[in-house]
Amino acid sequence: MSGILAIWNDIAPEGREHFERWYNREHLQERVGVPGFRRGRRYEIVAGGDRRFFAFYEVDSPAVLISPAYLQRLENPTLWTQQSMRSFRGMVRTVCDLQATRGDLIGAYAVVLRADGTMAPTPAASALIEDLAVQDGVARVQAWIAAAQQTRADTAEMKLRGQDQAIAGAFVVECVRRSDAERVARTLATPPAALGISAPSVLGIYALLCIATSPLSLPKDAWEGDPALASSA
Repeated sequence: MSGILAIWNDIAPEGREHFERWYNREHLQERVGVPGFRRGRRYEIVAGGDRRFFAFYEVDSPAVLISPAYLQRLENPTLWTQQSMRSFRGMVRTVCDLQATRGDLIGAYAVVLRADGTMAPTPAASALIEDLAVQDGVARVQAWIAAAQQTRADTAEMKLRGQDQAIAGAFVVECVRRSDAERVARTLATPPAALGISAPSVLGIYALLCIATSPLSLPKDAWEGDPALASSA
């Protein structure tokens, strides 16, 4: 089963400039360079939510996030990472199983319903996902459930930022336009019974900032011999 590493956080104002440079110039590239990582994305809140930033990584399986190669990164944070971790506030981090997915596009906006307490989808969740996925303006729909095994909480990197909050799961609907995301958010304002969400939950709309794709997942000649690139050289 494919896996997801889901992350929400705020950042101290004095660390914001470094945080942006670190995330865009080092961190995403470092993470997707770990074997088993496919893609990383980061977002910023535009409506609702309780954390300014949201990011998630797609991995071959949740086991990637407890692998020796990944733990080696967490135990040996770069100087930039050490500086950034000290500015993190309100970190929410959970390794998830990708329980269901429908759609093959990446949307400019993500409606994220985060289940902080309980999330136990019923069989009716399949119909909910299918219904949303075929709506105009919807790019992809996914259901994430916290994996049985989580990354150790005592790595060098985690110690720098303090205790992380864990979640039970999340329901993510990627949309093409903000108006599409706002429409979907209205339908999820009260969590659908099919998702089995009880206790606290948080709904937010996030705008996509950037994407990093693992170099291991690209064809070897992806950038070689491209006439468009050649003509612009």
